[in-house]
Amino acid sequence: DVVSLNEVNFFSGTCAWDFDMGERLRSLVQQKTGVTWHKQHVNAGGVGNVLLSRHQPVSSTSTLLSYQRGVAQMTLSINGQHVNVFSTHVEYFTAWWRPIQIREAVQWMGGFGPRQIVMGDFNTWPDTSDYQIVATPYQDAWVAAQSAGTATAYNGTGATHGGTSRLDYVFHERSTGLSLQSVNVP
Repeated sequence: DVVSLNEVNFFSGTCAWDFDMGERLRSLVQQKTGVTWHKQHVNAGGVGNVLLSRHQPVSSTSTLLSYQRGVAQMTLSINGQHVNVFSTHVEYFTAWWRPIQIREAVQWMGGFGPRQIVMGDFNTWPDTSDYQIVATPYQDAWVAAQSAGTATAYNGTGATHGGTSRLDYVFHERSTGLSLQSVNVP
């Protein structure tokens, strides 16, 4: 019911010089599913993140991070409870920017209510200090599902297709009434 997209072009790049790719994707998903999808995005220098939700947002916003990155946010009402969902994408090439961007994102997200789900391309590995910046206040969903025996992946590791490392993550707030059922990396 919620989709997080990263590296989405907005009127830039070879695949979207003259249109908003986030809006195009929202429209296509809506056309294929036959239900209304809502969009929140952050455009940091022509490339950004998009959240799509089948749930009408109670509110939505975004913020820019240092070095042309950002975070998109939606507050959704799920079974009468507000759930805050976030999508971010931090730097890959310049490693020293990552901890700055992750700290900024974690600090900003902390200003929202409980029941938070954080999705994104963090471009870091589980054994790094960058990872610990976000994995300390939040629970890594893959790790939690592995511990519960409910994690599945095409290669058994949780790495994305073609890779041997997990760079893309879903985190959730610890002990806030959210219940992780399972994680599947297709």
